Amino acid sequence: MTTKSLLLIATLALAGIANAKSYDITLSEPTKAGSVQLAAGSYSLKLKGNNAVFTNVQTGKSFTTAVKMEDAGKKFDTTAVTFETKDGDNHMTSVRLGGSSTTLELGD
Repeated sequence: MTTKSLLLIATLALAGIANAKSYDITLSEPTKAGSVQLAAGSYSLKLKGNNAVFTNVQTGKSFTTAVKMEDAGKKFDTTAVTFETKDGDNHMTSVRLGGSSTTLELGD
């Protein structure tokens, strides 16, 4: 019975990992996202607790930064990124996650 229980738990854990939602974003210029610097390119964004993990699609390299999650009260159709220019550099300030009502707020 114990072996069956462990197999069931392992299967459910893997299913949870496989179903983790990711969001695709493309950056046309180098951009600072929270505490990390991202090169221009395509990224997959996943949430892990209060952190956003940006994975460069071309290189597979991942970057993690803290985010604050807020519920906007309405579902967004698409994923959208908001930028601000500070001292000539691009800074990602927020990400609206398509298919959800979640907005990620990024600070420095």
